[in-house]
Amino acid sequence: MAAPQKRVFKEHSSQSNFEEAAVTHSDIELDVDFDTHVLSGHVEHTVEVKKDGVAELALDTRDVAVSDVTVNGEAAEHSLAEPHKALGSRLSIKLPAGLKAGDKLTVAMGFETSPQASAVQWLAPEQTAGKQHPYLFTQCQAIHARSILPCQDSPGAKFTYTAAVRVPQPLRALMSAVPLEEDGEQELQHASMKARSGTKVWRFKQAQAIPSYLLALAVGNLESRRLGPISHVWSEPEMVEAGAYEFAETQSFLDAAASLAGPYQWGVYDILLLPPSFPYGGMENPCLTFVTPTLLAGDRSLANVVAHEIAHSWTGNLVTNKSWEHFWLNEGFTVYLERKIMGRLCGEKMYQFQASQGWLKLKNTVHKQLSPEHPFTALAPDLSGGVDPDDAFSSIPYEKGFAFIHYLQELVGGSEKFEPFFKQYVQTFAGTPLTSDDFKTFFLGYFKDCEATKAIDWDTWFYAPGMPPVTNTYDESLGQAAYELAKKWHTSDVMGIGSSGPQGASADDIKGWSSTQIVAFLDKLAELRALQPLHPSICRKMDELYDLDSRHNSEIRCSWFQLCINAGDDAILPRVAEFLKEQGRMKFLRPLYRALNGSKSEAARHLALNTFKQQRNAYHPIASKMVAVDLKLAAETAE
Repeated sequence: MAAPQKRVFKEHSSQSNFEEAAVTHSDIELDVDFDTHVLSGHVEHTVEVKKDGVAELALDTRDVAVSDVTVNGEAAEHSLAEPHKALGSRLSIKLPAGLKAGDKLTVAMGFETSPQASAVQWLAPEQTAGKQHPYLFTQCQAIHARSILPCQDSPGAKFTYTAAVRVPQPLRALMSAVPLEEDGEQELQHASMKARSGTKVWRFKQAQAIPSYLLALAVGNLESRRLGPISHVWSEPEMVEAGAYEFAETQSFLDAAASLAGPYQWGVYDILLLPPSFPYGGMENPCLTFVTPTLLAGDRSLANVVAHEIAHSWTGNLVTNKSWEHFWLNEGFTVYLERKIMGRLCGEKMYQFQASQGWLKLKNTVHKQLSPEHPFTALAPDLSGGVDPDDAFSSIPYEKGFAFIHYLQELVGGSEKFEPFFKQYVQTFAGTPLTSDDFKTFFLGYFKDCEATKAIDWDTWFYAPGMPPVTNTYDESLGQAAYELAKKWHTSDVMGIGSSGPQGASADDIKGWSSTQIVAFLDKLAELRALQPLHPSICRKMDELYDLDSRHNSEIRCSWFQLCINAGDDAILPRVAEFLKEQGRMKFLRPLYRALNGSKSEAARHLALNTFKQQRNAYHPIASKMVAVDLKLAAETAE
């Protein structure tokens, strides 16, 4: 294979010109119409000129109708380019002649979203926990903010914002911003936003500059419970108490993160527990983390997802990748900080255990989900040519990114040396988008006297596909019992022809185990059986002993279901179908649909296609699109 080539930075996922004329602040008004599934709005962008003589402001849009465009209050010439399949349509607005770097302008316009806006999911009352009121939520990462309003939809472009959102009573609006106290003004200000009876306006302010993918809105029958001095959990009344119990450790996570990365800078940290169709485990929207109800395990065992989203308050939201090719800078460092948080609270062995589990996930992604030659297994993949960043999404930026950071930590002398560097890195780049090369330069400058850094093969780490060039070693003592049990079941069915299981196997094998240990057991067994799946009878024996079919923990269910599907154990299929219908989290949907569709069982393949046909409109548009790709139905879903 040819040596990987370093690439010059270029933003491939945005058609805006933020490096020439940057939107630095946006005042947004939104009117939410549940009858038409349309967000109508008006936005006033404050624009700072970056280069002398710039003649236009270019913004990203996707299926957004634009009207009444003005520059400094005067009607402005504007044009909308033909849509690109992945990137949408470039909106070009003519600016006054003779502009100089440092000049500021006000560019305003009305807009209206499509009912099929890719960032927005509209839920009917029957899709909610309470069954009485409609609900909507947005998901703008990676490049979906452009389907809500014209903006510079790149992580390299940051802006502050205020917002006023009109919703039907008695619903509540929440945003990725600090809610403002009611001031008695219950109408939108712009003349085009006509008043509607039976509505209420909610107001917000985000004083920290954010990239567009962190713009977020949710509207529903919502109430809150306090978690700590700056934190609440929000949800429908039917789920809010469960959320308050599950996320009770939020303040401990915040304190641990601040000790590692510096003071929390966002004012409030609230959590919104969403309906089941939310496509991710969590989304780190500033001031208001979105989380999935699949975290409601009842024993706080999945709260590490909240630790991950809290970590994003520093790595991602403050220190941001400049483009989606450098996404590992967000997620690799966030996984690192998440595991450091859990290490602080649960001991260093927990950090090591989670790291070893992450390595298994990385191997599975490289060797089974993709391939060692797949370009999307590079830490900094090439997204030129109009690639949709969603198509490149996998565990690679998370786990390969973490593996690189852990490797660097051990190379320079361990946590004692690396943690002060990490805090300095966060403080230095707070508010500043950066690239992989920016990180490299800062790292080498900080550790300029460390001879060991000369051994780092930067280009291979950044640009080569496949597994990392260095294999880390981790303390696996917390997972040892799980791994040993996996080996026993593996050797009891070496030929894949079935057996009665390991000699002496009993329910006591996993008595007292945490859900994390059970997942470690199942994932290790899946790794050992990658080439020769288990016999279906072995899966039935395991369920008989360990009661795995009826587990409610979502992580256990997903790992167990995949093991059974790969074994051709059709007895599990009704439970798989039930799981695919009750939630829309891509972490579970995509591997299960892929396993079903790739099964030798005709019943499993049939179940995949039939279930997706029934559920596709209930999933978030992003999840529906990606599952369609997995099932090779992309052309059918690109309507």
